[in-house]
Amino acid sequence: MDPDVRWLLDRAQILELTARYNRCFDDGDPERFADCFTDDGVMAVDGGPSTAGREALAEMCRHTPYGTVHATVDATVEVDGDRATQVVTLLVLQRPGPDAPRDERRSRLTRTARYRDELVRTDGGWRFARRSVVLDGGL
Repeated sequence: MDPDVRWLLDRAQILELTARYNRCFDDGDPERFADCFTDDGVMAVDGGPSTAGREALAEMCRHTPYGTVHATVDATVEVDGDRATQVVTLLVLQRPGPDAPRDERRSRLTRTARYRDELVRTDGGWRFARRSVVLDGGL
């Protein structure tokens, strides 16, 4: 395959994985969330907890607060064979509850951060081997 086409496909697949990670976490879909990682994948919060392995990652997802929205922007992706790295900015928003008064029905930005990702190409496509997040302003 042409190297430029391979790069575009890899990048598109990694960005799709990132979007699926966000959506599955926000929607509380633990199994699909955990499937974004390798079997021994790690999610680490700088200065905070680290969660390893698909079962622990699925359990982490089961505790997603209602209305959380993760949006990722400005991704840079570097691919080297079957390994890749990604740096992406995270915006965390909070949706209003369904019973919120009309004048409070706006989503609000609650946090910014940056993910630093290590990815591996598997038979099932790209997966996070390690996803580290540095929260702006700390924990």
